[in-house]
Amino acid sequence: MRQYLKNEVFKISKWIEFYLSALIAIAVIGGGIWMIKDLITILSSNPDSNAVYQFVLNAFNLVICVEFIKMLCKHTASTLVEVLMFAIARQMIAQHTSPVENLLCIFSIAVLFIIRKYFLDRFEDIDKTVFLPNQKIAKVNELVHVNIPEEYKGESIGEAVLKGIDLEKEEVKCGHCYYFPGGAIRVSKVAAGQVKEVEVIRSRNVNIMPNL
Repeated sequence: MRQYLKNEVFKISKWIEFYLSALIAIAVIGGGIWMIKDLITILSSNPDSNAVYQFVLNAFNLVICVEFIKMLCKHTASTLVEVLMFAIARQMIAQHTSPVENLLCIFSIAVLFIIRKYFLDRFEDIDKTVFLPNQKIAKVNELVHVNIPEEYKGESIGEAVLKGIDLEKEEVKCGHCYYFPGGAIRVSKVAAGQVKEVEVIRSRNVNIMPNL
């Protein structure tokens, strides 16, 4: 019972994150539209440096909001590093910091770049998307930008994973994978011997997925 409640609270928290992301996205779209008005005002007049400076700061705020939305939608260290980099850059531009403070900001951004380049990318080079087994392969290829081969027209992703794995000696289980160029289909949920959910894993950096 306790574990069930934990799972339900976790699901609710995911929906709250989605709701907040949608609200922030609407605010960003509104801010972007309002910035067009500010840009027209700047171009149609003789603006001073303060007006241009404020325009740049507003643009930085919107960029940080976009990165924050990405962080809410994808819980990865890379998105967190991106938010921190933009936040530090905005801090350096928005405030009249001293040369020493500017140097510290630049050093911090450089460290974040190094962390992202050498410690994160190699562990976060895949995207994972969950589908129902009756989803057609053609639609999955379109949505996730993969190239799952279709042996016949209208084949579903559940049929593909069952064909791709060897079930002669054992029944289908969670973790069974069917590999294709650039990714894999993984069985993520099984009930009563039937596949209920599959996970499409797409590689960003390699042509063939390595063994997971």
